[in-house]
Amino acid sequence: MSRETLVWMGLAFGAAAIVVYCMVLALRPGIVRMLNGSGLFFTGLGLIQVALWVRYAGPSPTWFNADIALVALSVAVVAQSLAVLRNRRAWDGVDRRDTPAGA
Repeated sequence: MSRETLVWMGLAFGAAAIVVYCMVLALRPGIVRMLNGSGLFFTGLGLIQVALWVRYAGPSPTWFNADIALVALSVAVVAQSLAVLRNRRAWDGVDRRDTPAGA
């Protein structure tokens, strides 16, 4: 994969992370959602920044680490987006975990 492809992939995933974060806040407002999804927002911002750094980096073996970070952050955006978009019911105060037989 070329460096330019990585840059565009990073910019796209970073922008998508911020869009998903804003979409979740619009659809399900609340301070809890805002705080839980903030990792997605900040990962998106970091991904955009890393993509811009990689774009203007000269050929150097140490920049390979930035390329790896760009791919890892893109994977993190996918995982965090899936987690924030899943439709889970709010906790109703009932503990439904299995209790030990002797308790």
